[in-house]
Amino acid sequence: MSTHFTSLVRRHVPWLAALFLWSASAVLAQAQQEADPPGRVASLSYRQGGVVFAPEGEEEWVDLPVNRPLTQGDRLWSDKAARAELHLGSATVHVDGESHLGLSTLDDNAAQFILMQGSVNARVRELAAGENFEIDTPNLAFRAQQPGDFRIDVDAGGRETRVTVHSGTAVVFGEGGQSVNLGAGQQATFAGRFLAPVQQQAAVQQDAFGQWAAERKRAEDLSVAARHVPRGVVGYQQLDQHGTWSQDATYGEVWYPQVTVQDWAPYRYGRWEHIQPWGWTWIDDAPWGFAPFHYGRWAQIGPRWAWVPGRLAPRPVYSPALVAFFGGAGGGLTISSGPGVGWYPLGPGEAWWPSYRHSSRYITYANAHIDLHRYHRNFHGHMHRQRHHAVTAVREDDFRHGRPVRSHWRPVNPSAIGQAHFGAMPVRPDRRERGERYAHTMPRLNTAPPPAAVPAMPSRQWGFRDGGGRGQARQRDDRHDGNDRGDRNDRFDGRRGGWPQQAQQPQQPQVQLRAAQPVSPQQPWAGRDGDRDRDNALREQHRALREQQRLQGDAERAARDQMRQQLMQRQQQEQAGRPWQERQQREPVREQREGWQRQRGDERSVRAVEARAAPPMPQGGAVFGAPQMRAAPPQPAMPIHSGRADRVERHHPQRADHDRGRGGDGGGRGDRGGHRGDDDGRGRGRGG
Repeated sequence: MSTHFTSLVRRHVPWLAALFLWSASAVLAQAQQEADPPGRVASLSYRQGGVVFAPEGEEEWVDLPVNRPLTQGDRLWSDKAARAELHLGSATVHVDGESHLGLSTLDDNAAQFILMQGSVNARVRELAAGENFEIDTPNLAFRAQQPGDFRIDVDAGGRETRVTVHSGTAVVFGEGGQSVNLGAGQQATFAGRFLAPVQQQAAVQQDAFGQWAAERKRAEDLSVAARHVPRGVVGYQQLDQHGTWSQDATYGEVWYPQVTVQDWAPYRYGRWEHIQPWGWTWIDDAPWGFAPFHYGRWAQIGPRWAWVPGRLAPRPVYSPALVAFFGGAGGGLTISSGPGVGWYPLGPGEAWWPSYRHSSRYITYANAHIDLHRYHRNFHGHMHRQRHHAVTAVREDDFRHGRPVRSHWRPVNPSAIGQAHFGAMPVRPDRRERGERYAHTMPRLNTAPPPAAVPAMPSRQWGFRDGGGRGQARQRDDRHDGNDRGDRNDRFDGRRGGWPQQAQQPQQPQVQLRAAQPVSPQQPWAGRDGDRDRDNALREQHRALREQQRLQGDAERAARDQMRQQLMQRQQQEQAGRPWQERQQREPVREQREGWQRQRGDERSVRAVEARAAPPMPQGGAVFGAPQMRAAPPQPAMPIHSGRADRVERHHPQRADHDRGRGGDGGGRGDRGGHRGDDDGRGRGRGG
């Protein structure tokens, strides 16, 4: 037995070990994919008037910087008469004035917005298999079923939502699982959370906002850049008016930006900001500075810099900055007698390796059509490493606080680059430092934006995100929820499944904050450096606004508590009145049953009276005029032994008295004359 067991172990252990390693590797790969950040972001490609936003995790409304990427958890507010255009690759969202729009989910498989009030016009160019494009409002959820043009309008109180389908098809869902399908040219208005129809008709003629959105869509259709890069490249529209396309023998199609500065280089005119989940992200000052700094590579062709998009995928992966870092976090680089951080743009064909956690799948998609083995964590072969005009460096303190690079950058000696460590990044800033980064871009508000605390929106289980009808929107390849992000949807969905409370909102204070006049930049696209005292005054006004918002939130909570108490009291009153209602309902039934019982009792009494009043039946005859039967001749009495009779009397003395007292049931009672009952009764009446 021992030999047989040993042979089994030798034969099966290698196979079991291989199976275990394969399972472990699969689990590890899945965990890595879940830690990957989203491959898609949104960008504000156009603005008109005041547009402010609240970053994910922040409570303050601040001016939205140019080219700042927007991701899930961010919120937008547009002032009166303001308009904005949000581009996210496969879709474009136009926002009207006095609108409150939040991004609940934005990744490779889903784009979910929350419109608390105002109007948006959404153009969905394409929907991949399993992809979800959804706009939630306080009383319904809108989902595009096919590519098309759609408009959503929500009144200021969040009581009614109007859905217009200009092209394509869509479906709207209520809280209870109700659904309504809408086709091209249809418009419907709903009230409450159960899709109570208010009006349904053909789509009406577009208003001023709709006409503006249509003009923006026509301009996008005519974009020249769309002929050279996929429409999945966020921000490609801005390339048309700020540069020219050319064909290069080495790199293929390239784009030359219009710059007039001698020392201009990629990633030099802008600033760094730590944005979760990617970490340090480049925000360029140029009006065209989104797409060329998050997709493709840069090359110097003669004396000019050219952006080389390369062979991009239809939906390329967004990157926070396509550069190689050196120094930082004690990495051996000194700038102005202090620790420094340096970087240079990656060239065509050079692989990009992010500093955050990522899977092999993510890095492959991010470096599409690039040989990863050629530059596998190897920074020595980069074409821009030893070109001093391509390298930019700042003090680590300036980097961490997001100060404009154009005012603080320093050239780096090539020998210092060789001694520095590559790939090291400065640590993320704390909350105080993040607030300082926003100090130079305070909000310009014509009307007060909504409170920072957004009512919770549903993370619904549909069969009703989730589809009796919808399928679950979050059952996707959601590999972008890890890496120190927490649950990014909790900001909009604090109760996980509860719809927003419709408490009466107090009147919002009309607050007007005026930003300082910007200083004319000495360099192109320079950021505005406000005066410290002026910024402090603005921050004090901002604190006052937050205090008003806090008081408003307290008033809303008090209103919700009052409504909850009223509801409980009404329920208690209904429960207290229920026994009386039940008694009222049972009373007619009881009276009817008692009536039937009295009727049956009366009938029995009548029959008994009739039986007593009937004449005595003659022996051997019948009553009621029936033919008389001849009586049978009397039979002679049989002698009974006296002992036998004594024994009957002795053993059953009660039977004699009983029989003398009443007749049988069939024969009735004997009369006072001593007549016998019939044969069934066997009893004898007793004479007087």
